[in-house]
Amino acid sequence: MKDHEEVLRDIREHPENHRHTFEALTACCMVNGAIDLSIMDAHEGIVKGINRNCDVTIGPCACGGWH
Repeated sequence: MKDHEEVLRDIREHPENHRHTFEALTACCMVNGAIDLSIMDAHEGIVKGINRNCDVTIGPCACGGWH
């Protein structure tokens, strides 16, 4: 089972592995059966899109749009 620090470390060290669809982002952010919003926030900016705050390749995005 993954923990909060393990996921944050992986995002910092391997951002290329964290270009997700919204469904995959939600799965990535699940820790102990709940969505960890700080992990979701850590994904902002990983996907280069319309806005520097993009966090997904497909679906509702942190930039306020839908990709």
